[in-house]
Amino acid sequence: MFINKCLFWFSFLVLVMWVYILLVPVSSKSKIKDLQITALILARGGSKGILLKNLALVNNKTLISRTISVLREFSKFQSVWVSTDHESIVREARLSGARIHTRSRESAADEASSLLAVKEFAYHHPEIPAIALFQCTSPFLTLFPIEQAYAMMTDLGYDSVFSVTTSYKLRWTFNSDFSVSPLNFDLTRRPRRQDWDGDLIENGMFYFFRTRLLQFNVLQGGQ
Repeated sequence: MFINKCLFWFSFLVLVMWVYILLVPVSSKSKIKDLQITALILARGGSKGILLKNLALVNNKTLISRTISVLREFSKFQSVWVSTDHESIVREARLSGARIHTRSRESAADEASSLLAVKEFAYHHPEIPAIALFQCTSPFLTLFPIEQAYAMMTDLGYDSVFSVTTSYKLRWTFNSDFSVSPLNFDLTRRPRRQDWDGDLIENGMFYFFRTRLLQFNVLQGGQ
């Protein structure tokens, strides 16, 4: 009798375990790892500071070509896109292996923000769940920080990841009466560099984010 009861409960537990395996949906961890991220480069032709700066040469290679080469070498992005309004940039991007999104006149205007251009791209590609936005003007982009950011999105489930530089500069600001006041430190206790963590300054190298954040007009948010 005792053995029969043990066999019954053992069989019952096995059945429950199989039902659990079959009915419980794929874990959020698996879903995170399945996240597809698309790389995007914004490269308009009408830069006022340096004309066609994205085609500037560094060690005999254009900035945009250098960036595309690194992104393609990484090989984990679903695809690599360049959003531009200039035919010379289109040619260089295609030669480097990128796909092209034709940027509208509105999103390429001097007063247009990067956010507007990203939203325009996402609108035309609603199937993309996450974007990694890169700046060509970061010529020292390497695989290591890209790998870290990608893993934070796909392995750890972050909603956004962006690159920063730590600054230990003591910052001041003008007041309405043209006097100045310290912004990030106490004037009576000036910090030594080794005694504080410094400020995190966006360096513009990259911004990884889930496209759903765009509905809130942000590239950074969530976790």
